Amino acid sequence: MQQGYRAMARVFGVVFPIVGAAAIVGGKFAEHFVAGQLRSEEITMPGAEDIEREVGIGLVSEQDATRLRPHAGMTLSSGDQARIYADHYVLSHMIFAAEKAGVPRDKATYAGVGDFAQELTLELRDEVRRDNPELGPGEVNALARAEINDPESDYSLARRIKSLHELRAENFFMGNSIRGMLLNAYGWWLLGQIAKWAGCGLIGLGAALFGGSWLGRRD
Repeated sequence: MQQGYRAMARVFGVVFPIVGAAAIVGGKFAEHFVAGQLRSEEITMPGAEDIEREVGIGLVSEQDATRLRPHAGMTLSSGDQARIYADHYVLSHMIFAAEKAGVPRDKATYAGVGDFAQELTLELRDEVRRDNPELGPGEVNALARAEINDPESDYSLARRIKSLHELRAENFFMGNSIRGMLLNAYGWWLLGQIAKWAGCGLIGLGAALFGGSWLGRRD
């Protein structure tokens, strides 16, 4: 029985380091690939002065600034930097724009802004109906849509709804696209880091098994 265990230990003592070495190579490839892709985008972290200025006006929080400061002015070149830029800079700007537009914080998302705009649209329809009691439901809806598309509408609610549509299309759609790209890069970079550490562990485990099998034989 012990001979069988020793034989298996020697086999795995050879296999594990091979698999571990392959994992390390794969992890380094993922790391270098992500770094190359990020550098090609030439996305730069805000400089130190810009970070402090944006903290002062509320564009980024102090918590976000704490994560940004060590990378101030750097061009993104790692998955970790990509995540920090996505979650503590781009997202912060998106939320700031939403709050400035009067969107509740719990609705400061692409879908949430759309829901909020729809709620205001229902209010606008009620307002149009009150001003035009002779109109039917379809005519009220059509007039409300026309007011939303009119930049000089007399209805302040219509102008606000239009600004929310623009916020959703320009700020949240574009912001989420950028965040998606950056967080995808972070995901691949993280897998590469895990692969490298797992590879080191397998090499160490393989060496221990292989060495132990021969020591056990001498005993």
